Amino acid sequence: MRKIVRSGIGICVAAVAAQAMSFQPLGFESMGMGGAGVASATGSMAAYYNPSLLAVKGHTTEITLSGGVGVAEYNLAENIDKLSSIDLTGTLERIANNAPVSGSNSQEDRDNIKVAQGVLANMADNTSGLVLTPGGAFGVQVKSFAVGVYLTSEATAEAIVSKNHLDLSVYDDANNLYYNYDPDNDIYSLTDKNSYESSSLEYALNSGLTYLSLKGLSVGEVPFSYGHAFETELGTIGVGGSFKYMYGVTYNTKVKIDTNSGDVGDSFSDKEKTSSSFGVDVGAYLTPKALSNLRVGVVAKNINSPEFDTVTDEVYKVDPMVRAGLYYAGLDHWLDVALDFDLTSNKTFLDGIDSQYIGGGVNIHPTQFFSIRAGAMQNVADDTFGTVLTAGLGLGFKQLQIDLSGMMSTETGYYDGTEIPRYVRVNLALVSRW
Repeated sequence: MRKIVRSGIGICVAAVAAQAMSFQPLGFESMGMGGAGVASATGSMAAYYNPSLLAVKGHTTEITLSGGVGVAEYNLAENIDKLSSIDLTGTLERIANNAPVSGSNSQEDRDNIKVAQGVLANMADNTSGLVLTPGGAFGVQVKSFAVGVYLTSEATAEAIVSKNHLDLSVYDDANNLYYNYDPDNDIYSLTDKNSYESSSLEYALNSGLTYLSLKGLSVGEVPFSYGHAFETELGTIGVGGSFKYMYGVTYNTKVKIDTNSGDVGDSFSDKEKTSSSFGVDVGAYLTPKALSNLRVGVVAKNINSPEFDTVTDEVYKVDPMVRAGLYYAGLDHWLDVALDFDLTSNKTFLDGIDSQYIGGGVNIHPTQFFSIRAGAMQNVADDTFGTVLTAGLGLGFKQLQIDLSGMMSTETGYYDGTEIPRYVRVNLALVSRW
């Protein structure tokens, strides 16, 4: 898994999900506050979260440089490593080569093929995938304007298993005969082609019905953003927009189901296609007259549904997504509270897994030299991760501050026999304000 993460960082310029994009946490403050930023992320990160927030009066200039990576595990890494360790492909080949001589297979192969059947049955019944989300940002805000490069990533590996093809039937190509195999008794018995093609594990592996699907879309966004505020009877209303050039790198390939997890990242090499597009984001916020410490925000990203080509001539379309947020500044503006919630349910590259988050947190910054954050977020469209806990710490002078943030799910899985969180994300940032 560690090798996958390293490879994922290398292959991704930035990414959004196919057919809709997950609103991935990016930058620094929002990372520690449950991913919230639509009403709170003023300054250099406003171009990503909500360009209307550029109209909020704050520092004249803010520059941010950040990078990080996230890993989400859905019942995949340990399973494919188990298939790799028992050499599923080689075991099936030996069983097929020994047909029709009963009693000719080793006890190890007989045991291993039964284990493989159980692993594949489990993968067929449950989503089995791994998602890498490297990301980064370089943003510059000057008064009500901002430019930058914002990088978000989604590269996935997903097991596609034909549930109807788990039987141990093999083909003897030398004699053009088909056999069922009983590993408990090490016995072969004749069958026919129709039965073989309708239920055989060997047939599914050889014909591409069972495989590991590798997909991803990497996009670097270069937005030009502006926000403007005006006074109304309701209070201060801000509006803003981003017009952005988007450079995309797509990935789409298949590998054997028993590929070791450490080799998955290498399988993306030479399977990518680059293309470019343009995107439009719009946002707004309201600060009510009667509640000057409260701000309500909303943003719609990629409202023009930008598209990117793939090596298979399939088009990845990034559907529009909408998110709303709340922000409150308390205790003489040294305690911030923020909450975001997705108004759209966003598809991911993993079949049957959608993304629709609600999350928020607090930011305590009694001085300009120190800030500490905590929060939580939850995917209401899928409960695989449970609650994701978040935290962050910023230290340094206003002109140069280092910021470290992290996220970790409460739900756990297993890798190499060790219990691990199903979702982890870390981010390191440098921030300068003037």
